[in-house]
Parts: sequence; structure tokens; C-alpha cells
Amino acid sequence: DAIFIMTSNLASDEIAEYGMQLRAEAEKITRQKYEGQPEDLEITETITISRRFKEKIVRPILKNHFQRDEFLGRINEIVYFVPFSRSELLKLVRMELDKWSKQAREKHNIELKWDPIILDVLADGYNVYYGARSIKHEVERRLVNQLAMAYESGHITEGCTVYIYTDIPMSEAEKAKLQDSPSPIKIRVKAKGTDSFTDVDPGEQLKMNEKK
Repeated sequence: DAIFIMTSNLASDEIAEYGMQLRAEAEKITRQKYEGQPEDLEITETITISRRFKEKIVRPILKNHFQRDEFLGRINEIVYFVPFSRSELLKLVRMELDKWSKQAREKHNIELKWDPIILDVLADGYNVYYGARSIKHEVERRLVNQLAMAYESGHITEGCTVYIYTDIPMSEAEKAKLQDSPSPIKIRVKAKGTDSFTDVDPGEQLKMNEKK
């Protein structure tokens, strides 16, 4: 006997859009259910793909592609990959940060610490059509590249501590200035043997070095 596992992007857009609707509905129900509970309470949201969606939306797309009902009839089960919930996204971001933190500690003796709000800021970069990869790319693009530049410019050295944070806009003017732009991720560095942190702008420092 053998088990065959097949993957396909057929109906992926339809599944993603439907999954987002289900997530929104599940989140609304969950908020009502746990109203008044602590904000950091970890809640697991379960969503179910309806039979109607499978029969009316997904199956016609599969049939149009494969043409043969006999082939589709031999598929015992279809597993649907739906968009991540907010809590799942935060876990993915935390896993990425933990991975880079471990690497910085083991390879360069550098401690990475971050404000908890950073998890939310990076999770906002999630793209439903690219899945978990979009979180990985967001962490690398917005944070790891910045750390690499700071290391290159000499701001980050072995034995130091790096604190990652963001400025949350408080006034209406600040919010209007950001508009749909993501909150900027910033870093502070505490050199080995010192007690205070210093704000670092690696991009600006590299520009200054290039002018010299």
C-alpha cells in the first residue's frame, strides 16, 4: 500500500478570501465570549470550511482543471490551508525573533531584547497569499537588515545588548503622518561594560561613512 500526498495552488485565492471571512467572524465571536478577560489571554480560534464552500466553490475549480470525476473520486481527503489567526501570527514572529536572538548570542555574544509591541508591528506585515514566508521576509527586511547595517557600521559589537522597539504614535498628527505606513522599528545599543543604551540609526551612519 502507498499514500500519495499532492499539493496544489488551485482555488488558493478563493480559499484565502473565504478563510479571512471565517477568521474575522471567529475573532468577533471570541471577543464577545472573552470580554473582560486579560488582554494577554491566549485564545485558540477554530474555523471550519463549510460543505457548501467545498462543493460550490472548490470542486468546480478542481473539476475544470483535472476534467475527470474518476480522478477526483480517488482523493480521500483535502486539507485546506487557511490564513493564520492573529495569535498564530504572533507565535510565528516570536519564533523568528527567538531564532535570530539565539544566532546572535551563539555567534557574536550579542543579546537581543525587544519590546512586546514589536511582535504586533512585524505581524502586520503578514501577506495572506504568501503565508508564513511573508513573516520571515518581514523580519529579515525590517529588522535583520537593520541589525546587519548596525554591525557593519560598528555600532553593534561583541558582548553588547541590543534593544528593539518602536515609537507608537500618540497624537492625531503623528498618526496622520504615518497613515498606512508601518511603525518604524528602531534599535538601542548598550555596549559591553556600560550601563546606558544609545539610540542607533545604522542607515544614517552608513550614508555618513560613504560621504567621507
